[in-house]
Amino acid sequence: MKKLFKNFTIAFLSLGLTTAIAQENDDYEHYDSDSHNNYDHSSKNRKSSNMFSKKDFGLVLAINSFDKAVDMPDLNTWQSRYVALQWRRNHRLLTGRQIDVALGTGLEVAWNNFMMQHDEQYFESGDITDFELLDSPVRKSKLVVNSLNLPVMLQFGFKESNFRLGIGAYAGVRINSYQKFQEVNDAKYKEKSNYNLRKFNYGLMAELGRGDVRLFAKYDGLPMFNDNNPINANVFSLGLRL
Repeated sequence: MKKLFKNFTIAFLSLGLTTAIAQENDDYEHYDSDSHNNYDHSSKNRKSSNMFSKKDFGLVLAINSFDKAVDMPDLNTWQSRYVALQWRRNHRLLTGRQIDVALGTGLEVAWNNFMMQHDEQYFESGDITDFELLDSPVRKSKLVVNSLNLPVMLQFGFKESNFRLGIGAYAGVRINSYQKFQEVNDAKYKEKSNYNLRKFNYGLMAELGRGDVRLFAKYDGLPMFNDNNPINANVFSLGLRL
């Protein structure tokens, strides 16, 4: 809320109490009417303003890790990144003087990167995917999963603090997956495959913070590989939405 203005000082009143009283009596009705109209106009403006723009674009930068992991390889967590481009349309549900509420729907293109801690790679044999040591050491070995997601986010905006909270869910489809390697001599190559990764997934998403920079969290409801795979894990991501 705006800070309250200080009261007029005694020195100002001393300029002429009698004149001030007379002027006040003459202009009281006019002043009161203008003040009331200005207050109503100001209140309407405050009420009509909404913290959530109708269209919103966001960049998500986060790190990945495994939850409920079953015999999964160790990750270099700080290099296992989640990067997403989000296009969101906000449907304003409530515009108040203190709190705004909006439902955000849209589209997200995401890249999940899983950087191996050791010189390992995933391999598939029929309906089974596992991991093994590489024949020679490498600088980098990672699995990249590209997906298209449809998130739905219920958002709350608190005007006094400019604090925003969003809680929602998403459904997504995997559109691409590959492993990328960088050898000791800096040579790079890719191997494309589906690696028995789950085609469809869903999960929960949340974000909170002030202004346009917010903490972001995402949790996959299903393991990343198909059911009954000897290795598997649910993925969660934590980072920032810019």
